[in-house]
Amino acid sequence: MFRARTLLGVAACHVFQSPKLVKAEFRVDETTGESSTAESKNATAAAYSKTKLFRRDPFTVERSRKVCVLIGMTGVGKSATANTLCGAKRAFETSSSVVSVTSAVRVRDYSFAGSRWRVIDTPGLGDTNKSYEETKSELLDAFRYAPYGISSFIVVVPKGRFTSEMEQRVREALDIFGGQDAIRHSMIAVTRTADAPEKLLDDIMRLPQDHTLRRLCELVDHRVLPIENVKEPSIAVSRLLLHRGIDEILELNNDEKFFAPKSTLSVGLAKSLQLDLPQARCSTKWSTENGPRLVITCDFPSPGVKDTAS
Repeated sequence: MFRARTLLGVAACHVFQSPKLVKAEFRVDETTGESSTAESKNATAAAYSKTKLFRRDPFTVERSRKVCVLIGMTGVGKSATANTLCGAKRAFETSSSVVSVTSAVRVRDYSFAGSRWRVIDTPGLGDTNKSYEETKSELLDAFRYAPYGISSFIVVVPKGRFTSEMEQRVREALDIFGGQDAIRHSMIAVTRTADAPEKLLDDIMRLPQDHTLRRLCELVDHRVLPIENVKEPSIAVSRLLLHRGIDEILELNNDEKFFAPKSTLSVGLAKSLQLDLPQARCSTKWSTENGPRLVITCDFPSPGVKDTAS
């Protein structure tokens, strides 16, 4: 889907010209007893489903469950995209204001297309009332809910105006998560559009080379999808596109999930993930090489060497 525009065209053809494929997602799965329709939310469906009735510890997750993390500025449709992913209307609170309604990492588990999924919604970027360290801590908290790795990072951006500040915040967030390694597991979801993937990519690549959205698109190797979170049947199509995109990112990475780099973890978080991480001294600085980037450098003591510094 992402390697070339011709492939995007084929993918769009399969999704948009095969109504049976989309319709099939609304049928009850004979194995799990689950459905993505509104009827599956009532008590009867819950009674006959084989899934657990009671919610578990959110830090407990099956190894096979696919986990995606949503990143984006406040008010771009990040939480609405999380609702589209899990097939619910109000699983995540949404808002179009400049004040983020997501003040902490939120998680939702669900089943779709024969697989088990977990979507993690992170607080909106760009809150001027938060320091860099607070933002970093909130973002890295997502790893606590993905002990067996993250399948994909979904960068949510709005159709239309995408400023240099937005680009800087998104790049900063990706650097916090792991830089180039995280980018290889990332894609862009452009909200408020029902265009075919090929048309959306063509429109972006027609922008000037120094345009912020085009630069971000090239950063993730043109892995871009159109997402509509308001109108049906576009919501159902967007849901299918998102899950197919996550599966393709896993395929591109040889089915290997992304794990928290030790250099980005705090000691407290490392302990919660049961990682053996020594105390590190970290520093940050901006680099202009190959575009603006936030460089995080951490020095770790050698194994068996006690840190005597005060």
